[in-house]
Amino acid sequence: MSKTCLLSHARLPDDLNDPAAGEIAERPARILLTGATGYLGAYLLAALLDRSDATLVCLVRASDAAEGLARIEANLARYDLRVDLARVEVVTGALDQHRLGLDDAVWTKLAADIDAIVDAAANVNFLAPLDRLMPINVGGPLNLLRLAATTRPKPVHLSSSYSVFNEASYKGVTHVPEDALIGDGEGFNGGYPASKWIAERVGDAARDRGWNVTIHRLGYLWGDTRSGQSKPDDVVTLNVRACLAMGQAQDVDFLMHITPVDFAAAAMAQVAVASANSNRHYHVITEAPITWRELVQGIRKNGHPMELVPFAAWHGALRGMLAAHREFMPLVLASALDPKRTAKSNIQAMQFDASHLRNVLAPVGLTCPPLDRRLIGTYVDAMIRGSTATGQGLDVLRD
Repeated sequence: MSKTCLLSHARLPDDLNDPAAGEIAERPARILLTGATGYLGAYLLAALLDRSDATLVCLVRASDAAEGLARIEANLARYDLRVDLARVEVVTGALDQHRLGLDDAVWTKLAADIDAIVDAAANVNFLAPLDRLMPINVGGPLNLLRLAATTRPKPVHLSSSYSVFNEASYKGVTHVPEDALIGDGEGFNGGYPASKWIAERVGDAARDRGWNVTIHRLGYLWGDTRSGQSKPDDVVTLNVRACLAMGQAQDVDFLMHITPVDFAAAAMAQVAVASANSNRHYHVITEAPITWRELVQGIRKNGHPMELVPFAAWHGALRGMLAAHREFMPLVLASALDPKRTAKSNIQAMQFDASHLRNVLAPVGLTCPPLDRRLIGTYVDAMIRGSTATGQGLDVLRD
């Protein structure tokens, strides 16, 4: 999509009314949460309940509230999260539909009694074109801004991605502060980062017109620091699992901004539960990135031999495993898009300043754990356990 097209989407629609007058609650008593049936959403639901006394009203696609609650429970169980749902309510609807797919009575009630909105929903698909991602990733935040402006003002917390800095204006930039985006929307190689760039620009435009909008830019979300569990279809998880099975890793190098999902959720929640923290940008991104080779070295130090080989040789070995491990097919397809590894992204050389976030988290002693040998071992052990439990056992090499 061209620069002109991106910019045309990065604006507020003419029929979007300015926020209603009124005071924002200092401590929200009722929070609308989207994305509770997703990866980040599961941890965010748990963190919001843990760090506040608020009732969470979760927007869920379902035939009724009971089915919606069952979906939330199943998602929490998927990540071994044990949560008391006594303060959780469900409204059935859809983020990408007019008025969130709610009837007038439910919309009016939400507009009157919700104190804050936290958006953790996203269509995270790095292969899909922009037009398929726009309804959720851009249309969703716009629908939430409409709700936030109705009856009384409500702060809106939008989850974004560090991939917005792959925009052309940031080429060569190595230090990134927690500031508003610049640029015209050029340089993106995929629809997902472009969609998050548009959503951020929409959020900034709303803030300029009187909305209270907080942007949470997330790093690469990986496993839970306690259990090591991550999304089984996560590309880094699949990649490391393949390397463990082959005893080989790609001889490439770049910075990886791996941010534990439980830390990211706790940080977002800590910001969202006090209005004094809102209406700005935060980097929910590790400030201690490691390189791919450092990750491989950490795996070796946990007792797993792993040889660095040229990418073409690694890709060939991966293809040879497909008969026994069809779960690695997404890796083969993704690698085929750039077989010579010529594509470089801005974020692979960036250091992100998270000083605003650190200032909010310091009083409660919350810090982002480094991806050290111990945490790498926790993640690898969880991958091996998960492979055995799902019948996708890996013949993992050990020293």
